[in-house]
Amino acid sequence: MLSSFNLQEPSERKRLLSLAYGYLGSLVEGEDIVQEALLRFEQSDQASIQNVEAWLTTVVTRLSIDKLRSAQHRREVYPGEWLPEPVFRAPTPEQDAITRSRLSVGLLYLLEKLEPEQRVVFVLREVFEHSYQSIAEITGKSEAACRQLMVRARAALDRAKEAPPVPRAIADSIVTRFIDALAQGDEKALLGIIAQDAVLVGDGGGKVPSILNPLYGADHITRFFLGLLRKNGNVFEEVRPGTVNSGPGMLTFRDGQLVAVASVSIQDGRITAIYSVSNPDKIEAGGVTEQEAERSHPPC
Repeated sequence: MLSSFNLQEPSERKRLLSLAYGYLGSLVEGEDIVQEALLRFEQSDQASIQNVEAWLTTVVTRLSIDKLRSAQHRREVYPGEWLPEPVFRAPTPEQDAITRSRLSVGLLYLLEKLEPEQRVVFVLREVFEHSYQSIAEITGKSEAACRQLMVRARAALDRAKEAPPVPRAIADSIVTRFIDALAQGDEKALLGIIAQDAVLVGDGGGKVPSILNPLYGADHITRFFLGLLRKNGNVFEEVRPGTVNSGPGMLTFRDGQLVAVASVSIQDGRITAIYSVSNPDKIEAGGVTEQEAERSHPPC
């Protein structure tokens, strides 16, 4: 009932922001969408709304579809690969919900390959576990159309299914070994940690140096990192393990200031993917110190 629904409840804002972030891969845009949805609710005929939660879900979803359509061209001309805005700390309860969700950087990167409606249906069904009847009501499409969108989305993502989550202690150990091997320039150790079919994706947004195209294979990725060492000196001595979105990651500092956030995928004891975001607009460079990072990711 409307009378018992409280828009100020942190749980409701968490839900809406997680939903918008899953659609858009951007906290900033997600927060704008949620604020717009809440404003529309305040301006609506509230007495006619029987289910406020469903109403807000529908508004956030449809606003997000419009946003995705307008973003398609911008991302087509984006310098290099577009990666989602990583969540590597939880300054608000709303963002904390994302760190506990299935919305990993790797999954969001894959979702960029989908059409807006496919992405929305996939997120509602696979991440938030809505029924097809509910998805049909939210999107304004038939159940049959939603099922077909889901089939197409799964087909598009089938080649890159994410591995199951790795226990934190194991993930931290692998990431720490990787960081140590980087700092020492140990080629053999790196080749033993990086999977043969691994991928490295970078996003500098054209604002800082970064790879423009993904690198595939342990050999290519290792040579890239060793090349950085030879060219720039030990740029990895200020890399720290961290929690990024819902999984393992790394935070890179320079002179104590954050310059890159990487999400790491792990399977069978090896790193299968690294998604590194150095675009300052996405990581708010300079806003987190090494000491703060260590406090946010204490030892197991």
